[in-house]
Amino acid sequence: MKKYAMMVLGCKVNDYEAHYLKEQLDKDYTEVKFNEEADIYIVFSCCVTNIAESKTRKFIHRIKKEHPNAYTVVIGCYVQSKHDDEVFKDVDLLVGSSHKDKIKEYIDKMVKADLYEKDITPKFEELFMADYKGKTRSFLKIQDGCDQYCAYCIIPYARGHERSGDFYKLIDQAKRLSEHSKEIVLTGIHTGRYHDGDHDLAELISELSKIDDLETIRLSSIEITEINDKIIKEMKEGKLAHHLHIPVQAGSDDILKAMYRPYTIKEFLDKIEDIRKEIPDILISTDLIVGFPGETDELFARTIDFIKEANLSFIHCFPYAKKDGTKASLSKDQIPGDIKKARAQKVAEVQKDITEKIWSSYIGKKVTVLTEVYKDGFTSGHSKEYLPISIMAKIDSGKMVNVKIINTKSGRMIGEVSEDVVE
Repeated sequence: MKKYAMMVLGCKVNDYEAHYLKEQLDKDYTEVKFNEEADIYIVFSCCVTNIAESKTRKFIHRIKKEHPNAYTVVIGCYVQSKHDDEVFKDVDLLVGSSHKDKIKEYIDKMVKADLYEKDITPKFEELFMADYKGKTRSFLKIQDGCDQYCAYCIIPYARGHERSGDFYKLIDQAKRLSEHSKEIVLTGIHTGRYHDGDHDLAELISELSKIDDLETIRLSSIEITEINDKIIKEMKEGKLAHHLHIPVQAGSDDILKAMYRPYTIKEFLDKIEDIRKEIPDILISTDLIVGFPGETDELFARTIDFIKEANLSFIHCFPYAKKDGTKASLSKDQIPGDIKKARAQKVAEVQKDITEKIWSSYIGKKVTVLTEVYKDGFTSGHSKEYLPISIMAKIDSGKMVNVKIINTKSGRMIGEVSEDVVE
C-alpha cells in the first residue's frame, strides 16, 4: 500500500478540507508523518500572511530536495493567489480554490495536472465526511468565500465570492459528526454570512441544537455586524457556546475606515456591552492588526485604550503584512518592521494582565470542559467559554467533564474534577 504525508497550514477551513481528503485517501493509502518516507506529499497552503507563504514555499522545497521522486500536491489559497510562483514549477498536482472533490481521483492515477481556475467555481463544494478523525471536536464547513474586500486582505481574491452549504445537508453532516464528537465548530471564510435560501446562521444553529448527541456548537468567528438577537437567543436557549471570537482588527476609527471595516470602535464596544448584558458569563476574544499603513503613535495609543476597555479574554495580534494585490499594499505610509514588532509586543503585555485577571475570576467556579490530551499528570481541554484548562486527572479524550478551577499557573488554568464525567 502506498504511503502519503500531509502538511496543513492556515485556517480551520483548510483543516476541514484536509480532513475530508484524508478520509478519502485512508481507504487506499497509509498516512505517515511528514518527515517520513512517502510516495505522496500533500501541502495545504495559506497566503493570509507572508509567513504563511514562506512556510508553504519551505515545505515544497523540502519535498523536492529530500524526496525528488515523490508525487507532490499543493492545494489552496497560495496556489490561487500566486499561481505563477516559480516554486510550483516542479509540483505534480496544483489545486486552487475549486475542484477539491477531485483530488483523490488525480492522486490515484498520479496525474500531473493543474486544476487552477482564474474564476473560482461559484458553487459550494460539499466535502462531507463520516468522522473527524484525530480531533476531539469536529469542524463543519458551512460557508466559503468573502465579499467584504478589507484593504489588507488577500483572501477574497484567493477564495472567491461568498457561497453557502445546503441547509439540510449540513444538518445531516452534523448528525454524522456528532456520533463521534460532542462539539462541532461551524467554520467558513465569512461564517456569519451563511445563508441558504431563507435559512440563515441562527436557524442553522437552532436546528443543530436539536441533535441529541451534540453537547456544544461553537462559531469559529463572527463579525460584530452579524450578531443579532436570534444569535443571542441561541446562546440563551440552545447549545451555542458562551464564547464569541469577534475580529476587531483595529482599535481606532481612523484605521478601521482605512481598512474598509464597516463599524466604529464605539459601535463595537456598545455591541459587546449589549451582548454581555444578555449573556453575563460570555467571554469574547478578537483578532487585531498593528502597524497598518498610517497608524501613528497616537492611533496606536487609542488601540491600547480600546484593549483596556474591551476586557477581552484573548487577542490574536498580527503585525500588518503587506500583500500584493490589496488596497493597503499601495499605501505610501507603510510602518517599519521594528515598530510593528514593538507594537505587537505592547499589545501582548497589556492583554496578558487582562487575561490573567479574567482567569483568576474563575478560581472556585465550575466549568464544563471537553477533554483533549493527557500528558505529565494533566488532561488538557477547553471549557465552553474556550478557557484552556489543565485537569489534575487522567481522562480519555473527547469527554465532557465538570471541573472546578483551583488555580492559575504558568500560563494555564488548573482544575480538578468536581463531579463524574458528564458523558
